[in-house]
Amino acid sequence: MTHYTPTSPKVSVLMVSHDAEKTVRRAVESLQNQTFGNFELIVVDAGSTDETARLLSALADRDMRVSVAQAGECGRQDALNLALDRARGDYLLVFDADGWADPTMLEELADRAESGSLELVIGGFSLSLSIGGGRSARAEVSSEARTFPTQHDFRSYAWKLLAEGQLLPASGKLFSRALVERSGARFSQGSGSDHSFVTRCLAEVERVTVVAGARYHVSRGIPHGPRDVVDGYRRLEEEHVALLALYESWGLDGDAASVEAIQDRYIEQLMDCVERICGRGSRMGSADQRRLVAQMIDTDRAQVAASVARPRGSAARAMLAPIRARNIPLVCAQTRLISLIRPGIADVTPDLFV
Repeated sequence: MTHYTPTSPKVSVLMVSHDAEKTVRRAVESLQNQTFGNFELIVVDAGSTDETARLLSALADRDMRVSVAQAGECGRQDALNLALDRARGDYLLVFDADGWADPTMLEELADRAESGSLELVIGGFSLSLSIGGGRSARAEVSSEARTFPTQHDFRSYAWKLLAEGQLLPASGKLFSRALVERSGARFSQGSGSDHSFVTRCLAEVERVTVVAGARYHVSRGIPHGPRDVVDGYRRLEEEHVALLALYESWGLDGDAASVEAIQDRYIEQLMDCVERICGRGSRMGSADQRRLVAQMIDTDRAQVAASVARPRGSAARAMLAPIRARNIPLVCAQTRLISLIRPGIADVTPDLFV
């Protein structure tokens, strides 16, 4: 095992906690049990009102690798930026308070990064979701091991990682500090997502590898109120614009496979938003459902995606024609039917939730 050096940890793990008393111990202990020991864990508690702060304090008292900062009430991205500012490691890894890792995860990621002088190591993850109305979904997101000899090779392949939901999540990836500093990557305040940090790094990254298998795991419930749905749709729109800009900066905005992957992702995640409005367990009235769905699908962006996308999920494919026709009642009715006949979330789009 690589031992911890207090003044120069090899890996800095960044975590945000908020009312996570049911999961945070498992998260921290899964790091303490790693076969790789030369890391620091920086936990920023964002105003927890339950036992989270007490649990973290007890864990930190017994392990000098763990430090805890109390930030008061703040958003996840503000808290992650605070953790980022305190990090001392050569590599950075984002870890969720409702996540846990296999014992060899850090060792595998760090060994690959060190041996290949890599700037980004992309690991796989598993995701377990629960949502209102008794719906749930599970997904494992991983790819075959692959190292990209050039920046162009990675960019040309990135659409496959995007299509699988593995490209954008920050959690479970190892970023070199040099890459983060060169790209000026920060967590975007108010975005509700870590993806902007990743896209900033992707714009500059040169040496990348993908490790096979899922060593990182997340289990969480999905908020289902009207405000949550609206916020989720806003994040989708912002990230779609950012993805289009990223691929344009790469010179791949005319690449057919890349464009289709971006539009597939948009439609699949748009349908997740629609299902959360109209599907089983929704507390919205019919008039509010139709109003929100109309705002989502009667846009140039949605129409372009519906004309280009070829989503893998049968539910999303079934909605292309009604969206193109701007048939709001049919979109709502078909979404309700899909939600009733399928036991889980219609089309799981992992990077929407990690």
